[in-house]
Amino acid sequence: MTGPTSGLLWAMDCAVAALLVVWHARGLLPRQPEPDPASPGADSKPPYSKLATWPFTASCVLLAALCQLAGVVGVPAHRPLWISWGSAVLVLVAVDARTTWLPRRLTWWCLGQVGVAIGLAAWWARDPGALAGAALGGAATGALFWLVWRLGAGLGFGDVRLALGLGALSGAVSAEFWFASLLGASVVGALWGLIWTALRGRGAPFA
Repeated sequence: MTGPTSGLLWAMDCAVAALLVVWHARGLLPRQPEPDPASPGADSKPPYSKLATWPFTASCVLLAALCQLAGVVGVPAHRPLWISWGSAVLVLVAVDARTTWLPRRLTWWCLGQVGVAIGLAAWWARDPGALAGAALGGAATGALFWLVWRLGAGLGFGDVRLALGLGALSGAVSAEFWFASLLGASVVGALWGLIWTALRGRGAPFA
């Protein structure tokens, strides 16, 4: 792509992503039901309605703009993937970072949008194999994270749901990208866990 064309596409993707961020952060997030008060840590979690502020939304919009660079340098047909993951799911991850909780309804809603994006990407690329890759990637990643959760390794079930989306999106791109995404997520998660433990001590929950 030429420079001006790439810049225009990036601006268009940023505009769509920004609208999705505002919709999720300001419209949907305050309406999410709070976790059961009897759940461990629920009493210290800030309410979702208090989290849905304009500064929080603005930070997500800026991060979303950075995420859309993937659509410029990558395959054009994959742009719907980065728009959905770098906007709706980005808000979800930001909520997790602030609260260590992933709202169940919002999670499924965001994963549904990722599914639509995968369908659009497969149609755009005329590549039905992307749908099979998404199904296999999502199933494999979800099963792996479910096993880790089942073994009681401190993983929340919200992370298992989010892993379905990660596996489906990366699997829709390619098997190599699926493996790289799984490896990268595991390494970053482990490093962040070590840093968090050093700062807050063992046993402190982290996103």
